[in-house]
Amino acid sequence: MTKASEQSLAERVRRLEDYEAIRQLKAFYARCADDKYTEDHRRKPPDEFRRISILQASVFTEDGVWDGGPQFGQRVGRQAIAEHLANVPWSFAMHYFLSPSIELAGDKAHADWMLWQTCTFDGNDLAVFMAATTSDDYVRTAEGWKMTRMRFRLRFITRFDQPWSVDRNAPIRM
Repeated sequence: MTKASEQSLAERVRRLEDYEAIRQLKAFYARCADDKYTEDHRRKPPDEFRRISILQASVFTEDGVWDGGPQFGQRVGRQAIAEHLANVPWSFAMHYFLSPSIELAGDKAHADWMLWQTCTFDGNDLAVFMAATTSDDYVRTAEGWKMTRMRFRLRFITRFDQPWSVDRNAPIRM
């Protein structure tokens, strides 16, 4: 990495703008994920849920990869990602992506994020806490920064009514 003193002001501003654009892209992804639910913790009507899922998937390149690991599977391509996001098992979710570590390399970037998510399974109203990390790759496009890959790594998922140390990622009965 070049020392800040060796970079022009324009280069330094561009880097700051790139960092912020990547943070805003991830925030948009999370906002869309959470906007699919009503104030009283219900799924929005199917057409609206699908429309928001397509917006959420728009953060990916056309050939992007959403890798949910062994728990949630992998989807390749923006359309497949949108379809998956339109069929998630939640009736409510709140995504908190925290502590980004962003590395820029010209028109490419990598970021690691911590995820804290509260959510409710659709069908049985089971409330759970989930903690995970994501490892994301990005590319600058004519439309701005897009994700080429998001790798999700589950740290724990546990029922709201018990500590995460009890089952240590045992399958949750939906």
